[in-house]
Amino acid sequence: MASSSEVTPENFVRAVQMLYHDQDAARKKIASEWLHNVQSSQLYAWTLADQLIRMNQNSEVTCLSAQILRHKIQHNFDELPIEHCKGLCDSLLDHISRIELTRNTTVRVQLAVATADLALQFVGWEQPVEDVVEKLKTSSEHMLTLLEFLTALPEEVNTSTIRIGENRRQYCREKYSNCGKQIHEILIFLLQVNSSHNELLFIGILKCFAAWITIRAFDENILLSSPLLISVLDILKSTQCSNEVHKSACDCLCDILELCEVCKRKRKKLIK
Repeated sequence: MASSSEVTPENFVRAVQMLYHDQDAARKKIASEWLHNVQSSQLYAWTLADQLIRMNQNSEVTCLSAQILRHKIQHNFDELPIEHCKGLCDSLLDHISRIELTRNTTVRVQLAVATADLALQFVGWEQPVEDVVEKLKTSSEHMLTLLEFLTALPEEVNTSTIRIGENRRQYCREKYSNCGKQIHEILIFLLQVNSSHNELLFIGILKCFAAWITIRAFDENILLSSPLLISVLDILKSTQCSNEVHKSACDCLCDILELCEVCKRKRKKLIK
């Protein structure tokens, strides 16, 4: 493969094979540079990454393609013509609903973050939470993907890696901080249907809960009467849970206490 090779799905697959499996350092370098050039390309990267994810030829190619698409949305969204944004939105909704894709943890996370980043930047996407829930509610196998997206949304709104103006960022903060009741209902539902006590799902629920607490999406009344808080306290009392479950519960409780302290200070100011 030459550094000037034409950008095609076949050459992308060859480059990934060279990068991960070729023993020749010089050939690895050529493959790495070629793939970097593809990612940097305004002309090829968007459609090629989307096409390769759809093809799902092998896990290495699909993972890298998902990473490229997430990177482009995070850092180069202004490259995408406005008339193509709806098509990208539809593609991502299709990708995250394909169980054969999202069984791979890396692919699932990259696509979920990409979808969240698109939701924050694409002004024409008015109801991303509702649309993703509608797309993923058809199967219990979609629960982890739904949680990844719902966790990424409040996390990404405050990250500096996503290039949005302060007015848009503030609009998104306010928009999603008003979704607390809806998010809480979704998390309670997922908690209730987790009858097999899937640890990965439970950790995902707690991490998602904590992420929305940090953007002040829940008021004190919801938090202090929430079955999620009861679950957090039960975990912290238990000696049967894994360290990771304990850590997730501890993080949640710390965020809840911090929010309560903020609310307490606000009340004191109002009294004064």
